[in-house]
Amino acid sequence: MKKLFERIFRFRTWILNLVLTLAIVAPDLLNSPELLALIPAEYQRWVIAGAFLINIWMRPRPAVLPSDPEVMRQEERR
Repeated sequence: MKKLFERIFRFRTWILNLVLTLAIVAPDLLNSPELLALIPAEYQRWVIAGAFLINIWMRPRPAVLPSDPEVMRQEERR
């Protein structure tokens, strides 16, 4: 259970961005004529999902926790 909370804490920005992006943008994208003209209907959802994943993967690494080695090294330097 502790590991689950740690993962949620580390990826909280990504999770929130994904949920908000899907809630706000997906309905407009799925109904836009430009998207319908370029991508076949059976692949549209997969293309949008792939674009969201690429957006998330392009972001910086997950948050650092106080127990991480790099935080401990910075405290030792001080």
